[in-house]
Amino acid sequence: MSDTTLPQKILIVDADKSVGQGIKGALEKHNIKVDTASDLGSGLYMFNQNMYPVVLIELGFEEVPGLVLAQRWRAHEVIDKRNATFILVAGNRDGHDPGQAKLIEELDDIEVVYKPLNPIHILPILKKAMMTRARRLRFSDVSVQAMKLASRPETVQNAIDYVKANLKDLGFRGHDLLREMYEAQKSWSKAMEVVDGILLQKPENLNAVNHKGRLLLKLGRHDDALKYMEHADKLAPNNIQRINEMAMAYLAANKPDLSVKQMRDLIRYHPDQPEVKFDMFAKLQEFGFDDHAINLCKDTTDPLEVVRHYNNKGVALAKAGNVEGAIMEYERSLRFYPKYKENYRILYNIALAHLSYKTRPHYEIAMDYIMRCLELNDKFEKAQKTKEQIEDQLSKRNKTAS
Repeated sequence: MSDTTLPQKILIVDADKSVGQGIKGALEKHNIKVDTASDLGSGLYMFNQNMYPVVLIELGFEEVPGLVLAQRWRAHEVIDKRNATFILVAGNRDGHDPGQAKLIEELDDIEVVYKPLNPIHILPILKKAMMTRARRLRFSDVSVQAMKLASRPETVQNAIDYVKANLKDLGFRGHDLLREMYEAQKSWSKAMEVVDGILLQKPENLNAVNHKGRLLLKLGRHDDALKYMEHADKLAPNNIQRINEMAMAYLAANKPDLSVKQMRDLIRYHPDQPEVKFDMFAKLQEFGFDDHAINLCKDTTDPLEVVRHYNNKGVALAKAGNVEGAIMEYERSLRFYPKYKENYRILYNIALAHLSYKTRPHYEIAMDYIMRCLELNDKFEKAQKTKEQIEDQLSKRNKTAS
């Protein structure tokens, strides 16, 4: 009979395959199945395809730092997955890093164990991890219920009352959830009161420090907001949520160079998610920092990837009937590598998008793009045929006009 206080299955993500193999046999005697992943791709695949109540991650994992990977999985769309308990596995080369220790404290509910892993010593840690998971799931249930109430304007106050009724059991997390409810109500001053209340009791609570900065940002106090965020980031670097918020705060404060610095970290921590960097480029462009977007793109992305991304995005929008949005995405691509030979694909699709309007001005614009397309690839048969069709349409309209 299996011990219900232990997980039935765990995942170990460590570049050193022997770490998992060393405890696999002993743990399986306790009916704990041990899966291992030695690279980021297999780790992501296994985590997404299976349900692991407990995950052990190498602290110094080279592809993505262990603490970063834990944060990414805590943001998973599946509630059970994001409430897995994460245990970081430190090696002999991992020295004491105060910033790392602070981040572990800020993220909460993360244990650290040291190599070599001993099956006898790991069992009580796994039991503790299961208790942590149960507590997180209970909090998640309250949070989900509160969020449902807060999603409708007429029941936001009910959500606030519901959280207040559970504050005694939820502790500091409950106060943080109450802050979220006030934000849903757009009651920024009340949300700030909650944050200040937490800081009054626990000034070193970096989560509250960060939220204070974010609320100040919503109030338009960019410089004050960044003081809080920068203070928290200095003490506990590599908090993904904070990095993203700081990137946006620097944009709002008209400090694109500092924003790009944060964006580079976000891109580095999401090597498997190219959409992250394209979102960063778009943000820079939206704030009017085209040169920064272009430079960041050229430093992180090859031209063919740019063409494929914006081409696919544009085609999807065009098929959905959003022609204007499609043209905007196609045009974005041309800003990064305007002389790239494969741009003929983008130019052709811009022409097709304009043709869908079926007006003379758009036919003329389409012809211009088709000619530019053929300059890059004069053997592109589809463009040649489209050119003839446009010429035919313009000729008919000239006859009708005369």
